[in-house]
Amino acid sequence: MKVSGYQMFWLVCISSIIVVSYLPIHLAAEHARQDCWISILLGGLVMMASTWVMLRVCMQNKDKTLVVFMKDLLGTIIGKIIVTVYFLLWFLQMSTIAKGNAEFMNLVLMHNTPMIIILLFMLSLSTYAVFRGGLTTISRCAEVIGPIFVFTLFIQLFLNPQDMDITRVLPIYSDSGWQQILKGTFSSYSYMVDPSIILMLFFFTENKKTAARAILWGTAVSMIWGVLAALALLFVTGPDVAAHLVVPVYSLTKFVSILNFIQNIDALYIPLWVFGAFVKLAVCLFILSYGLSEWTGIKNWKYIACGVALILLSFIVYSSYNIQISYTLKNKFLISIFYPFVYIAIPLTLWLIGTIKKRRKVSA
Repeated sequence: MKVSGYQMFWLVCISSIIVVSYLPIHLAAEHARQDCWISILLGGLVMMASTWVMLRVCMQNKDKTLVVFMKDLLGTIIGKIIVTVYFLLWFLQMSTIAKGNAEFMNLVLMHNTPMIIILLFMLSLSTYAVFRGGLTTISRCAEVIGPIFVFTLFIQLFLNPQDMDITRVLPIYSDSGWQQILKGTFSSYSYMVDPSIILMLFFFTENKKTAARAILWGTAVSMIWGVLAALALLFVTGPDVAAHLVVPVYSLTKFVSILNFIQNIDALYIPLWVFGAFVKLAVCLFILSYGLSEWTGIKNWKYIACGVALILLSFIVYSSYNIQISYTLKNKFLISIFYPFVYIAIPLTLWLIGTIKKRRKVSA
């Protein structure tokens, strides 16, 4: 299984945009209000820096997967323990995306359909793609869906100029202050993109240098879209409404009306959002099952993917009836310790250890 730089660009871009369109704007607006676009911008810069550091780690270990180079850099025991943290991260992301997508479909399209039915079809499709073709199938799907997906979402932001009022983002900074802006950044940045997926995907790229540039460009495009989406939402609805919208970007499509002729474009947005969620779920399912295969020594990772999908379905159904688990998006432990540890502390440590080992080899 090999992935080109072009395919990697779309994998990263779709995976990032689908998350940015759902959670960060809502979380940032709760704290920073009309300055939430600044929080999104700062959070995007943090995740771009984290992506760059992770790429340096990947370039130091070009021919190794995450599980292998973790063992080489940290030792077998510590390496296996740290890898399980990333397994947990990917599982949490899958549960968030799957549950969010199921609730979204239930809200806007299938009102009387039990959520478990939507989840079954969604996870079955992702599992089938991973089982039959692995990363090759997922990357080709992203290559086809990506241009339509990104082009449509960018155009969507500028289709309702008659409802936009720039005064809704004023005054800038003075009402919120840096403390609230940073709170908005801190609570939302970890849900913008997931640079940790490249720690597993980078091993499968054909040209490492081209793939590294593609990953940075994919992250940058998604972050630019996130800032523009936050500004467009504020121009149309204002900070009070934006802070309470369940799916903020989808709500923008409900306001579009061009000459009272082009309306209800949410019918076009819904399948695109589902396609994007499919790519994100399939990517996380693949890297999680492949990583678990190396971690456990079980050679057939495809059967592990089927088992992970069943566990994920059970977890989502159970969490839907458990208030504490459903409240994990604002869990202080995750926001204050877990995400900074996964996105900042571990990559910097791995980069430092890899640099020291490389210098020792050169001096020797």
